[in-house]
Amino acid sequence: MNNTEMLLDYLRKLTGEHYVSSKTLAEALSVSDRTVRNYVKAINEKHPNLIESSRAGYRIGEENKQVHKGTNTTSHAESRRFYILRRLIKRSERGLDLFDLADTLYVSDATIRSDMAQLNQLVNKHGLQITQQHHRYLLKGNEKSRRKLMIDLIDYSKPTSTSLEQEIQMFLGDISLQALMKLSKESFEKYDVHPNTYFCKNFILHLAIAVDRASDDEQLEKSSYQVENRTAVSFQIVEEIAERLYENYQIRLSQADKDELSILFDGQSNPDKTLVNNYTSNDIAKALDHAIQEISEVYMVDFDNDSFRNRLLIHIQNLYNRLLQNKYTRNLSVLNIRIKYPIIFDISVYLASVLANDLDVEINDDEIAFLALHIGSYLNSQPEEEQKIKTIIITPAYLSQQSDIQHVIKRNFEDDLEVAGVYEDISEISALLSPEFIITTLDANQVENAFATINAEIVSIHEFITKHDIALIRRQIEEIKHHKYVQFIKMKIPELIKEEFFIHLDEDLSKKQIMQTISGVFQQNNYVPTDYLEKLNQREKISATSYPSGVAIPHTMKYEADKTGLIILIPDTPVDWDSNEVKLIIGLAVNKQDTHMFNQIFPRIIELVAESYHVNYLAGAKNREVIIDRLIELMGAGGYFSE
Repeated sequence: MNNTEMLLDYLRKLTGEHYVSSKTLAEALSVSDRTVRNYVKAINEKHPNLIESSRAGYRIGEENKQVHKGTNTTSHAESRRFYILRRLIKRSERGLDLFDLADTLYVSDATIRSDMAQLNQLVNKHGLQITQQHHRYLLKGNEKSRRKLMIDLIDYSKPTSTSLEQEIQMFLGDISLQALMKLSKESFEKYDVHPNTYFCKNFILHLAIAVDRASDDEQLEKSSYQVENRTAVSFQIVEEIAERLYENYQIRLSQADKDELSILFDGQSNPDKTLVNNYTSNDIAKALDHAIQEISEVYMVDFDNDSFRNRLLIHIQNLYNRLLQNKYTRNLSVLNIRIKYPIIFDISVYLASVLANDLDVEINDDEIAFLALHIGSYLNSQPEEEQKIKTIIITPAYLSQQSDIQHVIKRNFEDDLEVAGVYEDISEISALLSPEFIITTLDANQVENAFATINAEIVSIHEFITKHDIALIRRQIEEIKHHKYVQFIKMKIPELIKEEFFIHLDEDLSKKQIMQTISGVFQQNNYVPTDYLEKLNQREKISATSYPSGVAIPHTMKYEADKTGLIILIPDTPVDWDSNEVKLIIGLAVNKQDTHMFNQIFPRIIELVAESYHVNYLAGAKNREVIIDRLIELMGAGGYFSE
């Protein structure tokens, strides 16, 4: 679902007498107010008066509900073309029959011909071509180009964290996914367990599956693994969750399901994999390794990840157990997953086919859909390198103009820009590209109107690039990076400074007492180990963490915390901190897994608080909300961005 569809969906759900403000819509879609106005303009051009507007915002009237339903035509066409293209890639030698395709997809042969014309424009950008021989279509080009095309399709169809949550919620029914996540998180924290994001998503997925099975009386009767001792923390956590599920929803998890969830924890925390290996059979492990090798080679995606493999191994072992006991998991959103994530579902089908063949079982679409959620969650959780800005160039193909401009862009901005394509005409550009930056020799207003639904920055340059053009492009790159950085800190700073982490000191405390306070608050919130204070003091002995500007930033030498956070302390009177009068103290706890994220924040804070007027400004904050706003304001000032 693209942003215009999300906007319509948001308005449709809130249809009534009330308007939704542009600010609310902008926040919901993570775009600017101006972009929301552009979306509304583009929608109303296609469907006049579909969206009503006023000073209060926007809404869809009752009389327009039916019109809104018709706006999904584009997404259906894209899903159909994805299907055709996937089949062309897989059957590049034999090709596809025009009339068979039309019958299979319940469309006319004219529609298929139109689809092929559109797809040809896309594959041409990858050095490929769709040719027609009588009534058969074939994809021509080398294997490397076909696989590169497949990688791009997988990346395009990768689900977002939000959409994955929607899929899970669909088969949970009346039980709130957010409530399930909150319940689980509280149980983790009760036992001082702090799993990473990928593990949490994976655990919630399995917990949701177990809840769905319990609701349908399709639970496992027994596990393939005989548990000798259930006193480990992982079993206690799952037992706690199970008890609360029964109290809140009268859902009783089977022991086999509880064992599976417990083993997930041990797969996370036990590096020697003993429990996982004991829980799963050699035949299952061998079949999964074969399947992972196959999908990695076919789809050119790296699935070589121990966490992914171990969690999927546990899932498949339980899938196998269910099949032997004639117990099946029902997935109400299977069709939705197939339509929204065709490539990921395709990978899951292939994975299931290899497993089914090796294990001599049948795996139905419902189970395949759960495999798709596994794969989608994994792809969505992969740490990404710093991304170059996705750019397209629009300029006439006059003499060597396109190649000349592309050469200059590459020479000057190779480290910053990823040129996704060079086009002569706006109409050639596929909506799949979703560029962040457009460089064009056309009139900028013309291009902006054509891309009203795409949140991209546009720079208009001369046919022969000048130094002024280079400066314009560089300035725009910096603005895009700055915008990304501001969005990043707006998200991260509130996460790092919890409500309990803003402390106003209305009594005189010594440096030693403040260090104890920082350590105590972090420990009460399960952020740091018990020896944190000792390590704070060790770091302080080597070199005092105070600055002449009036700030102290106590921290340990290594990133050894369980979670990452900032404690802000503002004393009524300055504190003597190794000959510096300190007005602001920022205590740090850093988990090593957050090193990349924290390194984008910490240097900027240091840079700012080196100036006394910045320290005074921050120290004047009366509450958490104000200190967060001021930090974000200062960190984002001056067009700053991190490299």
